[in-house]
Amino acid sequence: GSSTVICTDKTGTLTENRMTVQEYQMANSRKIDISETDETITLITKTDTLTDENIQRLLRVSFLCNESSYQKQADGQHKSIGDPTETALLAAAEKFGMDSETERSVYKKLREFPFDSTTKRMITVLQDKDCLTFAAMKGAPGVILDLCDKYISLDGTTVSLTEEKHADFLKLNEEMASRALRVLAFADKNIKDSVDADSDEIIQQNYTFLGFVGMSDPPRIGVAEAVENAQTAGIRIVMLTGDQINTARAIARKLNLSEGAEVFALHSSEMSESSGEKLAEMARRAHVFARVSPEDKLRIVKALQGAGEIVAVTGDGVNDAPALKQSNIGIAMGMRGTEVAKEAADIVLTDDNFSTIVGAIEGGRTIYANILKFVHLMFAENLAEVLVIFAAIVIGLPLPLLPLQILWINLVTDVFPALALAVEPSSPETMRRKPHSPNESMLSRNFMFLIFWQGLMLAAIALAAYLWALNEYGAGKHARTIALLTIVGVQLGHLFNCRSRSHSAFKGFFSNPYIFAAVGIVFVLQIFAIYFSPLAEVLEIVQPHSTDWFVIGLSLSLPIVIVEIVKAFKSK
Repeated sequence: GSSTVICTDKTGTLTENRMTVQEYQMANSRKIDISETDETITLITKTDTLTDENIQRLLRVSFLCNESSYQKQADGQHKSIGDPTETALLAAAEKFGMDSETERSVYKKLREFPFDSTTKRMITVLQDKDCLTFAAMKGAPGVILDLCDKYISLDGTTVSLTEEKHADFLKLNEEMASRALRVLAFADKNIKDSVDADSDEIIQQNYTFLGFVGMSDPPRIGVAEAVENAQTAGIRIVMLTGDQINTARAIARKLNLSEGAEVFALHSSEMSESSGEKLAEMARRAHVFARVSPEDKLRIVKALQGAGEIVAVTGDGVNDAPALKQSNIGIAMGMRGTEVAKEAADIVLTDDNFSTIVGAIEGGRTIYANILKFVHLMFAENLAEVLVIFAAIVIGLPLPLLPLQILWINLVTDVFPALALAVEPSSPETMRRKPHSPNESMLSRNFMFLIFWQGLMLAAIALAAYLWALNEYGAGKHARTIALLTIVGVQLGHLFNCRSRSHSAFKGFFSNPYIFAAVGIVFVLQIFAIYFSPLAEVLEIVQPHSTDWFVIGLSLSLPIVIVEIVKAFKSK
């Protein structure tokens, strides 16, 4: 409930983690659009596509430089295993009539350089049935282009990759990323002999650039609304992603992370060049961090904490554990998270959905608010009891309550109404308030003043009823019975006042049925105490007259009427 910033991963938390290939941008300047619902290739025919060497080579890289599997079942459904980005590449290749498993059986894998957050690329060295060796590479566009010195031109020939053409390809990548597409680049190279295949240096240079693939991962349903709710509650959402900065900025714009302002996005390289107060200031302003590694995530959390923020952070990998441990609230992904991440976190998110995090914050705030309502009720009621007895002693009146009667009041009126307040539903203003500071005292000066004057009010009403009873019946059991029942009455009336300090007791009057159940239980127990003779003798109470019931009923309604007048006056 105190969170001021949520640092959230993009893929699978803000988005559906359902990657779909939308388009191919070939090195030879051809573009191929693929509809998610239509199994046909929309801009050029399948026949024409499969005679294009550029697309053939790119498709070959997409399923050979790939650890996932994508198989058609007997019932016509598809079974995919592995990373959603890689399975999307296999699904797209199938639209061209290529079965990845059949195609892979032709090639023998010799070596592999797995993808990691440092290199931002994956390389696989393979050999075909004719014993020809080649390397396939995919990864971040800038990284892949830097490792290429050739590309396929429009006429199908391989030409040198000039600085001008390199810049053109980077512009094309930026244009795709600005449309919220996740962009991967593809390249390959032929390898002359086994000596070259064993050389790490040779394997990692002089590739032929083949083109880009643009993928989309749509935002989860309800995430935009959850982001808005969090922002209304004074919580800033910061997106952490491994995507390039333009893609991240476009998605942040879609989800309105900047609340209508220009999206302030930072690349991880900008962070590495900053430290101390400068980094804290950048972290406090940023809506997006792109190309983030687990080490960057830890630095971001520390920088935000250094700026005085209460930070919740999401994570799923083994390397996310330090950031989860460092944060004020570590949130591990329950579906795709590792056991290490779950152990390091404070909370496990079972559905990996950002909306659930905001729901949890609302739940946390509701619990805190209900604790305050509970304290409000307990302190005001017990203060009223103390003041009634103290005032009677000071004035010189007979004691209004006996020890067993005080015990009975505390047993009956404290337990059930307090439990009912503990399950009070979230009020509309719960997510409109700013986060409360964890260093803030629960018993603030204003809150203590509220408890004092309301306790004084309850005591005054009960004491007035007792004075009336003394005048009517004299000192003894009857007057004490009226004192006991009016104290129970004012406390039941005050129960409704404690549901909200600002709103009327009649707003959402029936939203918590447990309140009425508690009142009903207290009423039944009190009637039982009056009319069950053995208990009445122990408590030394008598059966009230009809006029007494009117006074008791008035004592129940008066606290509500008085507090409602005060609330109305304050609101005006």
